Amino acid sequence: MVLSKDFLAQAGDPTATGTGGESIWSHIASGSSSSSVPRYFEPEIRPKLKHTSRGTVSMAVAPALENHKGGCGSQFFITLADNIDYLDGKHAVFGHVVEGLDTLDKMNDVFTDQDGRPFKDIRIRHVVILDDPFPDPPGLVQPPSSPTRPPDNSTRIAEDEDPLATLPEEEEEKIRREKAAAASALTLEMVGDLPFANVRPPENVLFVCKLNSVTRDEDLELIFSRFGTIMSCQVIRDKRTGDSLQYAFIEFDKREDAEQAYFKMQNVLVDDRRIWVDFSQSRSQDYRDGAIEPLELTFWFNVVLQSCETENPTQFHVHRCILSAASPFFHDMFTLPQDPTVSHHIPVVPVSEARGILETLLQFVYPVEDPYLDSLDELVPILCAAVKYDFIGVITVLRKLLVSHRFIKSEPLRVYAIASRFELENEARIASEYTLDVQILDAPLSEDLKHITAYSYHRLLDLHRRRARDTIALLKIPPDIKCMQCNGSAFSIHMIPKWWYQFEKKAKEELCVRPTSAVIFGMQFLAQVVMDAECPRCAGSILDAWKFLEALKKGIDALPKRL
Repeated sequence: MVLSKDFLAQAGDPTATGTGGESIWSHIASGSSSSSVPRYFEPEIRPKLKHTSRGTVSMAVAPALENHKGGCGSQFFITLADNIDYLDGKHAVFGHVVEGLDTLDKMNDVFTDQDGRPFKDIRIRHVVILDDPFPDPPGLVQPPSSPTRPPDNSTRIAEDEDPLATLPEEEEEKIRREKAAAASALTLEMVGDLPFANVRPPENVLFVCKLNSVTRDEDLELIFSRFGTIMSCQVIRDKRTGDSLQYAFIEFDKREDAEQAYFKMQNVLVDDRRIWVDFSQSRSQDYRDGAIEPLELTFWFNVVLQSCETENPTQFHVHRCILSAASPFFHDMFTLPQDPTVSHHIPVVPVSEARGILETLLQFVYPVEDPYLDSLDELVPILCAAVKYDFIGVITVLRKLLVSHRFIKSEPLRVYAIASRFELENEARIASEYTLDVQILDAPLSEDLKHITAYSYHRLLDLHRRRARDTIALLKIPPDIKCMQCNGSAFSIHMIPKWWYQFEKKAKEELCVRPTSAVIFGMQFLAQVVMDAECPRCAGSILDAWKFLEALKKGIDALPKRL
């Protein structure tokens, strides 16, 4: 359907292209062996039938083309306004809409594209003919029902679809969980932990990871047995070396017991390690039954990252595919030629990071909940490691965290130094604004300042200097600000209120060290100005000058705040 507001709505094209359709006689002849019939028929135009009222139904007339005579096919239109004289004598009127005129109002108000097609489909599902004086042509076969499928395979909004409709919160949460589960299953399939993504995991088996390498089967079984009967508990080990791979599968007799353990044991400390518990999505039973060869285990956890401790370093068994996807550094490293004589061993990669840093970094890399960082002291080494190994996604998360409210408000100078150290220009510019509230020359020394260049520090000092100069230049009082005692008489009319002398003096001192409006317009600052002015009427003068002070504050706040 094609719409033109306050003009007409044209339909009847079975191809939905605007050029399709044929007369009923041509349509009947196409299904028989009779002689060819012209596609169009000549319209029967009656001068008495005019387009004077809304809802007039007329035949659309196709223009004549090469070797084809024009005329009427199957396309028709319905007028959406009264007195459209332009159409009189050009199109054959054959009917009127006498019921459901409110539908025409709705059609007239729809949104259309540049070609006049509605963004939301309008389809005629059913029509009731109140009076048809003409007999049906011979050979006409009436379809059993109205069409239910758009013939043009349109991607537009369907006529029975509400694009703004929202599902109940419980149903949306269910759909979200199903999508998350499907994504997790696909990830496990990619890393070799599922034979295919649509396999149904057991509901009474828990997957426990981040175990300490010294944790045994008996230890876990003893800890988890308080939730119910355990059918099996196995810490998965390398069948060649016998070393723990630091994850396990625990099978309960009842699903309800597994659910209780899942809720109660999440992030619990076991052998000095906080474990992660989830419902199993794995082929753990295949491994216990011997269906998986020992070498196939290397496809699950096929590389080891070893922390830098001299005594008892921690080994993290990780996936090459995840590290490669998260880091171009590891992607390039894993594509290097390997020694074929040691291909059956899981490679161990020593790194220079301590256990805590490496564990937190991997938590950011893997698809689990991001760890909570309490301070910048925790954030900096993680950011340093992420930059070193080029973990792009982790760097993005840490950049947002660096300029979060809890860090940038309390330690803006440190945030600026960290951002400058790692060449995070946008974060450095954001932090520079917050340093305006700090006396940077009197700020305590920070280890982070050791790692920035003199250029970065000079940029910040220059911002403070220029901002102080520009704010002080705005400290000018208009002549209409009066104090009834200081300059309210004929003898002192050209003088300036005493409170302004004090305000200007103290504001310049304050702006030189903190070039921001946060302090000089505070109640404590203004109260001290009134006390130092030693004029009983100056307090009222300051209150009367609130519009001037408000404009002055806006002028200061409008000055450039960032590098």
